[in-house]
Order: sequence, then structure tokens, then C-alpha cells
Amino acid sequence: MIGCSQNGTGFESTVPKRSLIPLVVAVAAAVAAMGGLETMRESPSPPLAAPAYNALAEGVDLRFHDEAGRLGYALQAACQTRSSDNTIEWSEPSLQWYAGNGGADWQVEAEQGISPASGEHLELSGNVMLRRNDAGDSDGLTLTTSSLDIDLVDEVIATDARVEMTSGALRQSAAGLVLHLPEDSLLMLGSVRGGHGRP
Repeated sequence: MIGCSQNGTGFESTVPKRSLIPLVVAVAAAVAAMGGLETMRESPSPPLAAPAYNALAEGVDLRFHDEAGRLGYALQAACQTRSSDNTIEWSEPSLQWYAGNGGADWQVEAEQGISPASGEHLELSGNVMLRRNDAGDSDGLTLTTSSLDIDLVDEVIATDARVEMTSGALRQSAAGLVLHLPEDSLLMLGSVRGGHGRP
């Protein structure tokens, strides 16, 4: 209870000491809360990182058509793994490019493949074999190498790894190759050696 007492100089206000305790506690709590808020403003929480993931598919069989609806090429693989950055890894990939008559002109196989998020090219590695299928050529054409880079937009296949080529009795080797699929043009690059032997 608040009261007033009279002394020699005037009136003096008196407040019991125990009534100040709740006020002091409330002020201290408010100050602490303000300090906590200020600390939160100065040190924001770091953003949460996007979770990494791998999406797995087996027995992949994809077919790609041109604007006219014609089959351009097909891609098969034993397994496909897509990462969170949209990079795709392929196990035992096989690609076929088709001509207007419906038959596959070229076919390539490898142990592994990887394509970036853009999907514009494919890198093959491990016992890569490139074959030309020509019904009018009984000898055929087979090229083997350790790696190939395939530009899926311009349809260009290239490597700077050593290449071995066989066609019937013909044997050739080179330091690399460039194959332009639309023109069906194959260029062997550097240190080309060859000869004839028993097929």
C-alpha cells in the first residue's frame, strides 16, 4: 500500500520494498529479450542446403526423334544414375544413329558414360567400340578406343585417344578420330598406320 508521511520539509512518498521486485524482474526479462533479438538480427541462421540425391533406373531404353517425327537415335543402358546436379551416369551405354531407311548407320558401345546437366554431349569410356552398319558392305567397319566424346547436337563423335580400325582385311591405327555423322565423314587423326592381314 502506498502512503504519504509528513516530515519537516514536506511530504515523502513511501513504497514497500517487496512491491519493486516484480517490476525489476519484468524489466530484466525485457532487456534480456531485446538483447536476444538483437543477437538474432546480427547472426542470421545459414540457409539450408539442398539435399543431395541419386535417382536410379535400370533397363533404360530411350528414343529421340527429329522435328519431323523421324527416329534420330536411340540410347540403351543397363543402368542410369541421375545426381542432384542433373549429371547422369550410364552403365553399359549403347547408342544407335538411324538413317532414312530405318536401319542403324552407326552404333557405339562402352562400359561407362556420363552426360552433364545440359544433355548436349556424352562422354564414353572403357572398351569403346564404334561400328558402321552397311548392308552393302559385307566387311563392315569397326573402331575401338578407350574413350569417345559425342556431341549430340551437331552429331559429331571425336577422340584424341588411340584408335584401332578394322574393315575386312584392312587394319589401321591412329592417334584419334573425328566422325561427322550427318555427312558420314570419318577422319583419322595423326600417326596413321595400316596394312592388310587375314580378317
